[in-house]
Amino acid sequence: MSQKYNAALGAYELISKNNGPIVLGIGTGSTTDFFTKEFLPKLREKLNGIYSSSDKTTNLLKNLGFRVHDYSPEAVIDIYVDGADEVDKNFNLIKGGGGAHTNEKRLAKIADHFICIVDESKIVQTLGNFPLPIEIDVHQSDQALSELKKYAKNITKRESLSDNKNFLYDLHKLKILEPLKIENQILMINGVVDVGIFAIDKPQTVIIGGDSSYKLMES
Repeated sequence: MSQKYNAALGAYELISKNNGPIVLGIGTGSTTDFFTKEFLPKLREKLNGIYSSSDKTTNLLKNLGFRVHDYSPEAVIDIYVDGADEVDKNFNLIKGGGGAHTNEKRLAKIADHFICIVDESKIVQTLGNFPLPIEIDVHQSDQALSELKKYAKNITKRESLSDNKNFLYDLHKLKILEPLKIENQILMINGVVDVGIFAIDKPQTVIIGGDSSYKLMES
């Protein structure tokens, strides 16, 4: 089996230990899709609700016969399962390769427990080799970009909008030595909706899929 499959298997086996009923939040990305397609149906009887981080994930869940609840800040989520583009030794993440980091972060924020599932290639010493995604309000992009140029010289704009109908930009070659500090600084920029650093709302458990099994790390 692939490393992504084994990471998803680890999440399934961890969640299976819960007696239920449980409410899950589901992230966006290829590793999370393994969990959703291969293992979520096996948890169906334990589930008391599902929240989705993106239109793509919602469509996948509905095709599997699951009902997806509409997000609200008052929602209660027991466990949030998602992947990451990079994970450092302190469980700080870069997320948003799929452009869903704003909605992923709001689910992670309200979840009692955040399980991050990744393959071995996602583990890094320092965040920043993967371009840092930023979601920016379409009406305030010029002002925000001017501020973001202080962090990276190479900033690219994606062709597609986010699910929230905002612009998506990527900051390249930004070495993130202090993830929490950089996350807070970028969030203060006018026009920035959210940034793909997860240092405030980071996982309590990271499951790293290997070639034949998985390794579970807890903060």
